[in-house]
Amino acid sequence: MLGVGHNVPMAEDEIERLLREVAGNTGQSGSAGSGEVAKSPDRSPAKAGEGDKGGGRLAFAAISAAGFGAAAWFVGLMLPFTSAVSAGIGGAVAAFLTAMVAGPPRWFSS
Repeated sequence: MLGVGHNVPMAEDEIERLLREVAGNTGQSGSAGSGEVAKSPDRSPAKAGEGDKGGGRLAFAAISAAGFGAAAWFVGLMLPFTSAVSAGIGGAVAAFLTAMVAGPPRWFSS
């Protein structure tokens, strides 16, 4: 069967069949040919900040700062011509600011 992976355009009827199959497997209703996906009322997208356990970003930033600060302090102990304290403070500040900007990953807030 030639398909998408072989750079050969698929027949319209094959595309329709695949759309119907996907709609049947996901439990969506509506015609596959319309190009619209039926939305179920219980699967509405989460609003921004919904389910956020207030302070998740700050907690993640503090934990990251402590971890990377300790790691940078240890590296500062091993390297010549550097101060372990300044390396630790620099690592902690950099990790804190990066975590505050980027935010926590999904696994952290689960």
